[in-house]
Amino acid sequence: MKVAIIGSGLSGLTAGLTLAKVGHEVSVFEQYHRAGGVTAPYERQGFKWDLGQLIVEGFGSDEPVGIILAELGVLDKIRVRVEDRGYVFPDFALKKPEEYAGIKWRINLLKQLFPDEADGLEHYWKDYLRFTSVMTFARRLEKASALAALYLKIRMYLRLLPLLPKKDWSAQRLMAHYFKSEKLRIVFISILADFFTPDSQFIGLGVFALNPEASFDKRMPRLLAKDTEQLYHYSILGGISTLVDALVRQIEAHGGKVYTNRLIEKIQVEADHVTGVVDGNGEFTPADVVVASGGAKETFFKLVGEEHLPADFAANLRTLHLMDSVFMLHLGVDFDPSPYLHGPITYFYGSTDLEGAIVEAKSGVFHEGKEGFVVHVPSLHSPEMAPPGQHAMTIYTICPDRLAEGDWSSRKEEFTDKFLSYTEARIPGLRQHIRTIDILTPDDFRLRTYLDHHAFGGIMPVMGMWRVPFKSPVQGLWFVGAQSESGGGVNNVIPGAYKTAQRILKEV
Repeated sequence: MKVAIIGSGLSGLTAGLTLAKVGHEVSVFEQYHRAGGVTAPYERQGFKWDLGQLIVEGFGSDEPVGIILAELGVLDKIRVRVEDRGYVFPDFALKKPEEYAGIKWRINLLKQLFPDEADGLEHYWKDYLRFTSVMTFARRLEKASALAALYLKIRMYLRLLPLLPKKDWSAQRLMAHYFKSEKLRIVFISILADFFTPDSQFIGLGVFALNPEASFDKRMPRLLAKDTEQLYHYSILGGISTLVDALVRQIEAHGGKVYTNRLIEKIQVEADHVTGVVDGNGEFTPADVVVASGGAKETFFKLVGEEHLPADFAANLRTLHLMDSVFMLHLGVDFDPSPYLHGPITYFYGSTDLEGAIVEAKSGVFHEGKEGFVVHVPSLHSPEMAPPGQHAMTIYTICPDRLAEGDWSSRKEEFTDKFLSYTEARIPGLRQHIRTIDILTPDDFRLRTYLDHHAFGGIMPVMGMWRVPFKSPVQGLWFVGAQSESGGGVNNVIPGAYKTAQRILKEV
């Protein structure tokens, strides 16, 4: 079977390798000059940066993504380190204690900061354990035989039962159920700003998934309670591009081809079935199956053409809610910023007005760093990503894809100056240590990803929203990646693409 993969991000490469590994003829097409999509690195003057704080979940050898990568022969080709992150709010911080203080140290710290909320914090903790247990059983179910699966389903349902009354609650309602303090609520939902999703539109039980306790302290045990296993978060040593390179090498080892600087301009459809792809030079590559990743609207409206789509599918596609973009600075600095950070990844928040920040960004107004930002220093775990004695640092924050006033090209220097001012309030004297700087705006990301609208994390995780299914209405065309039904995040797109490739093997 001939397979054309459009896009060489982690989803495209995962699907491509899964199919190449069993002998199919796979060709991966990437419009950028190197493979990886948004996970391709950025390099300059001896520094190497990832495009964001790529701390990834479930990469252990017995965890969901790690199991897939091992099956594909890739896990032993990369090195990972268990990682955690710190959160700094306007008037307090969540930093792990110097000496390990147990699985509830964060809950206990919050009780000290918010003594009137102790009962609510205990209630939250019990539901967090229930949710984590449900997810544990769900993972076991994927590998269970028929009789064992029935037993696990019964046990999972019993754990889920106390949470069922809350299954349709929004994050806003769930937080109000536990806590009176708006300041405390924001501790658990602040990361929703990254998704451009107000708490009134995000599924409530998803808050537990956003707050895995091990991501705040990597010293925690995997087993929190009986049948309650949490997943760890990891840094990929050398940057996430080492995973990209390993996937590419494996595809090529199985006879597949990965083409860079090959923009696909058309998915050829005849009699409602794909027949291949056409690149920017007009060259046709025949294919029995096409797996596309990247932009959903770009794929189906531009590459396929609306005339080949059912009316209801096209209508749903127009309603797709996408995240917006990020303003990102890659810095090469000649000092160690560790004293001001909580390890390689630190979230700094400037206010607790989550909804206001999202509304402002969606209306085309950039907050310039005032509302908060993320600092990622990959050279703290991978010294080779910077020259000796120096560090690679990325600072970034959410922003509108397009500005309400002016444009990114004419205003990026102005925004950089203001952004650095907010950053220096957290990392004093930063500017005097900068040896190189690269500014990445939504314009740059749109060119990198070939999207009309740059959505840094893909689709907005809005309650009840229609999602693009992996199996498209066009025969032989499949869709994976951050704008597909898997949603964004490495821990979602890799399993989504792997399962899609498995479906292709069964159905085609």
